[in-house]
Amino acid sequence: MDELQFIVAKLNEPPFQLNLTLVDFDEKAPIELLQLLVDVFSKLDDQLKMDVREVPKEQISAKIVQTLNILKFKMPENEQDQERFVQGLENGDKVVVYQILHWALQRLPSLQKRAYLARFLVRVEIPPEFMQDDVLQEIHNTHRELQSQFKEVHKQVDALRAQPTKPQEIKTEITTLEDERQQLRIKIERLKKQTSGEPGFAALLEATSGLRQQQDEESRLNENMRKQRMALQHAQQRKEEAQRRLSGMTQSAKQNASPQAMISQLQTEVRELQNRAKGVLVREMEQEQRKLAKLADERFDPQRSPEDIEAATHEVRALEDRCNQLRNQIDDDMSARGDNKLQMFRQTAQVAAKKLAAKEEELEGLNDEKQRLAKDVDEMEAKLSEISGPKFMTREEFKAYGVKLREKTHVYKRMKNELAEMRAELVVLHRTEQILRGRDKNLDGFLKDLEAKKGVVGYRETQEKLEKASEETANVDQNKEQTLEEISEIVREITVQLKERKNYLAPQIKLLREVRKVYQEVETEYNRKKAMYDKVAVGLEVERQQLEQACDDYQSECLQEESKYHYFNCLYSMTTAQLDRVNNEEKWDRGEGSFMPNFKTYTKMYQDKVTRQQALTDQLRKQKASISGNESGNMEQRRLFAELHKLLSCKLRAAKKIEEEKTGFSSSEFDMGGAKVMKIDQM
Repeated sequence: MDELQFIVAKLNEPPFQLNLTLVDFDEKAPIELLQLLVDVFSKLDDQLKMDVREVPKEQISAKIVQTLNILKFKMPENEQDQERFVQGLENGDKVVVYQILHWALQRLPSLQKRAYLARFLVRVEIPPEFMQDDVLQEIHNTHRELQSQFKEVHKQVDALRAQPTKPQEIKTEITTLEDERQQLRIKIERLKKQTSGEPGFAALLEATSGLRQQQDEESRLNENMRKQRMALQHAQQRKEEAQRRLSGMTQSAKQNASPQAMISQLQTEVRELQNRAKGVLVREMEQEQRKLAKLADERFDPQRSPEDIEAATHEVRALEDRCNQLRNQIDDDMSARGDNKLQMFRQTAQVAAKKLAAKEEELEGLNDEKQRLAKDVDEMEAKLSEISGPKFMTREEFKAYGVKLREKTHVYKRMKNELAEMRAELVVLHRTEQILRGRDKNLDGFLKDLEAKKGVVGYRETQEKLEKASEETANVDQNKEQTLEEISEIVREITVQLKERKNYLAPQIKLLREVRKVYQEVETEYNRKKAMYDKVAVGLEVERQQLEQACDDYQSECLQEESKYHYFNCLYSMTTAQLDRVNNEEKWDRGEGSFMPNFKTYTKMYQDKVTRQQALTDQLRKQKASISGNESGNMEQRRLFAELHKLLSCKLRAAKKIEEEKTGFSSSEFDMGGAKVMKIDQM
């Protein structure tokens, strides 16, 4: 029930907004559920947008299964279950569709991001026989490189999007930067005016520019060197860690350690790394995060110009002077009253402050010494661990080591006794061999002759080979037996641990069953009360909508009345102004005052304006008539002047050409920066 409510709620939200109810969703046919599933997945990938009635079901299910695999959906592991899952998907089974919808809608934003990335980062599977082509292999490698670049760019984009944006602070910073730019522009212009006439300024400017570039290059190189040193330090730490592990594994191999001992050693290393990750690394990470937060806050602060720094310095000096003045005033007042206790207390406070500063410096020195000693101890422990393995053993490891040591001691004593017995028997056999060889010098020849007489030639060599083979077989069987015993011991330990875990979890499982029963009861009560709540909520919602509608109507009526009020008020103001104007006109006409010094009333002023406009109109009409009557003569005179100008220009050019031929020079004019420049060329 909760699953269906969640699906319906998500489908009613953007970007779907289907306005479904639980009843409508539950009554959907299989083909409609499949279409709904395709619509949901089309929000992840536009290629899945289709009409399920026009596309074969096998093709739809194949595309959906492929998309689910890309999105890391947990498919059934059994092959038969997978077939049933695909078949249910093709048939629009509610169980399968509800499961996929709940999973997809629960993590829709992350799935959209994964689908977007999968569009560019899915590997293209190429058969090995085609990879022999050099061109195809080069294209494949280029594709992989582009995918790597896309990953890096996408990470940078995510990091930029994750950064907190503060619009007000950004606006403030932009305003500050604009002001600083304006100030810098003014300073640059002032400096240019001051240095424009100084000799050698260009060379000095070039030298300072080169110096600034070299300083920037030096700072960049220092930053790169710092990064390289940090990378080198991390690489050295990884190298030391790898060397310690290699030395531990080498010692374990030299000691013929059992698999159980190797596992215990690895568990010890894992515990040490966990302690380091939970302790040291967490503290270091917190410190770095605090530094990063402080730097992030300082990054949004406006930059300080030299004028700001100078103003702040002057303010600090003024405050210090004010403090000194007040302090001297207090001293004078205390001296005048004959009370020197404040001076004594002040001296005591100064002595205590000096002692405190000395102790703080001493504490800081001791802390530095402590850090140096801790670093030396870590280096010594690292060297010791390289020589003798891990540093500490737990109680369980020590007990296991003691049991293993007793077993090895017992085996050592037993083998030592067997070795002594074998050595005694070897002495007897060696003596017997010497006696037999003393009786017959050519023992091998005698044995061969004896074998030939008995008809068993090669019996002794065959027997030696069989004995050797039986010894090797016995060694192999012994190694197998030892391995099987170790495996059996591990299996027994696992079985014991499983039993202990089951016994430990039995009360919790029982409690879980009881809690499940309580949960079912609470869920039933919750559903009942939620149904009641939904009914009441629907009634209240309807009532709220009615009240809102009534309020909207009243508000519209109020706005209309207010608009009418303002309209009539404006009409009243205009009418009042016109009435005042009429009253003034009548008063001025009766001789009670005047509108202006030159005009007694509005009527006189407008009559004067009308008279002037009429006179101006008559004058303009006369000018128009004069221009119209002389138009033909004026146009003819203008044409004659234009032809005369052309004739004189031709004469001038001819005279210049004759003059140039006499002198042997020629001239030409051209524009340079808006000025006419004459250039004289020798012929």
